[in-house]
Amino acid sequence: MKYTFVVIQTILFLFAIGNYAVIADVPNFFSSNGITVQSVHKVENEVYDVMVTTGQARGVHKIRILFPLDYMTSGPNRRYPVLYLLHGGMGGADDWTAKGGTARWTVGKLPLITVMPNGDKFGWYTNWVNPGAAAPQNWRTFHNEQLVPWIDANLRTVAKKEGRAIAGLSMGGFGAIRYAEVYPHLYNYAASFSGALDLLDWRTQTVILGSETIDKKPLDGPFGGPYLPTTSAGWFAQNPITHAAKLRGVHVAIYTGNDGVMEMAMRDAAIRMHGALNNAKIPHHYNDYGNGKSIGHGCPGRHEFACWNAALIDVAPRMMAVLEQKH
Repeated sequence: MKYTFVVIQTILFLFAIGNYAVIADVPNFFSSNGITVQSVHKVENEVYDVMVTTGQARGVHKIRILFPLDYMTSGPNRRYPVLYLLHGGMGGADDWTAKGGTARWTVGKLPLITVMPNGDKFGWYTNWVNPGAAAPQNWRTFHNEQLVPWIDANLRTVAKKEGRAIAGLSMGGFGAIRYAEVYPHLYNYAASFSGALDLLDWRTQTVILGSETIDKKPLDGPFGGPYLPTTSAGWFAQNPITHAAKLRGVHVAIYTGNDGVMEMAMRDAAIRMHGALNNAKIPHHYNDYGNGKSIGHGCPGRHEFACWNAALIDVAPRMMAVLEQKH
């Protein structure tokens, strides 16, 4: 009888340890690195929304996180690389899963944590020159100096340059390349999908200077005065083409189509960025897929999610080939 009791106790103890191990691998987000966690919501298996506040950007911000399929069961020593995936103008943190879908069904099947932060409808992934009454609007500081270390503190990541990639569409394509230029020590891979890579292009300036009034924020908020912006320090200083040489040591990919007024503006900027990278002798992957037939997946070459999905599908194995895993 005594022997039976001991065996039962042992079984219960081992079950408790095993059960604890599983529970311990479920994300338990805590506040740190200037980020305060307000709430956590499990959207579905492997998809979590974390609502946070920060002193760097006004308001409550959604961070959508997509976990690899085995994250909860792979054990405490398994660490994963991270992809920071940025949305475009008028978008939000859930765009890549709610509108794109590809992040959920393609990237989500890779051994990779995908972090999709709010960048505001017109935040432009920069520290604003003139935030006005909307202050603070320090998106660059929030994402790179707070979010990145916060993710590393909360999750089992490969917490170094070799374990991070960043990519984005349109406004987010600008953000991905610009972030990699300002923080080349943080990112091993940077990809732009139809990115606004030339702030000195009058078409991009028109979009920026017009869109800020829609969101009831200063016209000259992100980059400075709207008059003669080509000579404004903010427009020039934050222009990705201006700082193309800073991408040395970062794997870079530039994608663009050629259908429609908006996409043609982005294509012209991509061509100029391609030239600047070549002039700086920085190796990179350049994919001008034109009408979309060459990249497939229903992409018509326009400024839309079918093409950004296709670009993400194409770039994913390229990123995974250079991102470090820790088993």
